[in-house]
Amino acid sequence: MPEIIPNWHPAAVHFPIALTMTATLLLLAGWLFPATTLLPSCGRLLLQLSALSAVVAAALGWYAFQTVDHDAAGHLVMLNHRAWAVASTGGLLLLALWDTLRQRAVKGPHAALLAGMFVLSGSLGFTGWLGGEMVYRHGAGVSSAAFVSPAAAVEAAPQVQSEKSLPAASSPAATPGEHVHKDGKRHRH
Repeated sequence: MPEIIPNWHPAAVHFPIALTMTATLLLLAGWLFPATTLLPSCGRLLLQLSALSAVVAAALGWYAFQTVDHDAAGHLVMLNHRAWAVASTGGLLLLALWDTLRQRAVKGPHAALLAGMFVLSGSLGFTGWLGGEMVYRHGAGVSSAAFVSPAAAVEAAPQVQSEKSLPAASSPAATPGEHVHKDGKRHRH
């Protein structure tokens, strides 16, 4: 399984996106129908869960950032994705903390909570779009074996076997803190 899924970030990112957007819709419904107290209560709970899941997704994303294969063009998108993810996660944490403190003081949802949730939903949506750009446009984290036709795989089998017999020292290893892109370029973070 690790050969197929190099990291768990792609699976984890759906939780903060879905939970944040659902929380936003529940808070909006609670604002539109103030007699129903269950809707904003559920939205506030989902805000806390989305903030926690965003921290997990960001931690897994940091691991992916350091380990997945990517080229120089994909790296630029990756840096932009990381910046948006850090800002979105930080915003979710701050908003969740602020609302949690309000809940402990037995205060209802503040009017600014819904506006903040709309902003964060858009921010997370854009972050996800950048993640999709990395994978679907630049192939970041995608195994090159996924693009080999069955006929080409059969023809390449003897070559793969001979490459496996080469000593490991024949390929230049990255120094600690450095990684090598698919196109051979190296850099450090």
